Amino acid sequence: MYTKGTTIDNALTPDFVVPPLSKEAVFRLPKYCPKPTKNNLATQYYYWSLELQKENRKLQQENKQLKEEKQKLEEAIRQLKEKNAELKGQRDRFLKMIFKPKRKRKKTSALHPVRQPRSKQSYIRQLPQHIDEQKKATLKCCPCCQNKLSKQLTSYQRIIEDIPCFEEQRAKVVQYTIYRYYCKKCQKIVSAKPLEVLPKSRLGINTLLYVLHAKYRSRLSQELIRDNLETYFNLKVSKGEINNLLNKGSEVFKEKWQEVIEIIKHSKAVNADETSWGHNWLWAFAADKAVRYTISEFRGKGVPQKVLGRNYSGVVGCDFYPAYNQFKKKQRCWVHLLRRIKELVEREPTPQRKQTNTQLKRIYQQILFFRSQPGTTKKQRAKKAKQIEEKLLTLSRIKTSDEQLQKVLNLCGKYAGELVVCVYNPHVFPDNNRAERAIRPAVVMRKISGSSRSKKGALTHETNLSVIETLRKEEKPLFPAMKELVLKHITSNG
Repeated sequence: MYTKGTTIDNALTPDFVVPPLSKEAVFRLPKYCPKPTKNNLATQYYYWSLELQKENRKLQQENKQLKEEKQKLEEAIRQLKEKNAELKGQRDRFLKMIFKPKRKRKKTSALHPVRQPRSKQSYIRQLPQHIDEQKKATLKCCPCCQNKLSKQLTSYQRIIEDIPCFEEQRAKVVQYTIYRYYCKKCQKIVSAKPLEVLPKSRLGINTLLYVLHAKYRSRLSQELIRDNLETYFNLKVSKGEINNLLNKGSEVFKEKWQEVIEIIKHSKAVNADETSWGHNWLWAFAADKAVRYTISEFRGKGVPQKVLGRNYSGVVGCDFYPAYNQFKKKQRCWVHLLRRIKELVEREPTPQRKQTNTQLKRIYQQILFFRSQPGTTKKQRAKKAKQIEEKLLTLSRIKTSDEQLQKVLNLCGKYAGELVVCVYNPHVFPDNNRAERAIRPAVVMRKISGSSRSKKGALTHETNLSVIETLRKEEKPLFPAMKELVLKHITSNG
């Protein structure tokens, strides 16, 4: 059909020759198509183009299906990524609930100055003021070659402090011979009483002091106290004897215990906190000069009312627990308030929560900075307290759909006047750390030894713990101070 000189696309190509079909094209031609020759190549190419169009349509349809499948897979991948992000958020939230997050280094400021490195002198132990024993270290021959040494040249001194050897530090057994006499005037027989001996006890004063210190300062269990007495002093005691010694301690501390009760009642400022004590509740009331513990079956307002008195005129530092609402003057704990908003931000860091957290932190920093300034007058303190109270009230007027955040804002408005008492009164702390530090020894003791099993045991614990922690607040050497109270009790009853 095509010969030399045929015009294709209006272009004269005299030497153009139509190429023959490939073997693949010939194989794919329909059966009704005649065999290709040089005379019917155009017909063959026509049918070959039809086959290619069919194949093109088929490939286009397959391409469309593949695109649809690709979209479905991309949608599935997007959903999996969203689910993965949600699971990561849950994981991070649970990790923060279980493990404490790493604290970021605080920026240096006037309130938080840079820590200075320790000096070399701080690592050197001070020399003791007295020498109990003197020893000499001499040589007769050289330790390297065993040669006989010449005369001594120089010497230097080295001081060592050590505890007594276990074999030397043994319990001392004392036998008293007690004489009886007849008094003609009284007409009765009287007996001499040994000095520094506990009444109705086979164990001495030093054993009593050791048991009290081990129980309430070292927070040891009764089993460990028994083991230490046997290991260090070769003194075997039973659990019953340790209980008797603890009860003896509450008896000899009774006068000091009454003094602690009166100090707490007449203190100008008291910090209070409570925690669980088995099936009961342990309350701690900490003042400048004393600490009182009390164990009660209830957690209601009757306990602080009984401890401080119905008409207590001082300031009660506390958290937001309603049992303290009965007192006229209260300082609510800023740390509890900041901790609440911080937990909300960690759970869900929305912009509004972050902004509220920043505002409360700034107010608290202003309070700390103002309290750190010396020589402020009463008028200045009143003015500053009013300004901070207005800021808290302004913050509480914000309305939000976030229920948890709204509760924190309501606290700012409800207790605005009770959050600025520390600005009026420089002797009142803005936090409740004093009570929390006071309650920590009892919490550690509860975790190690458990709580008390009877009312008598509870009274023993609250008496001994109150007196010992009060003696520590008085900054007295603990053992001499306790021994003085024991001797005073013996002589007064003797």
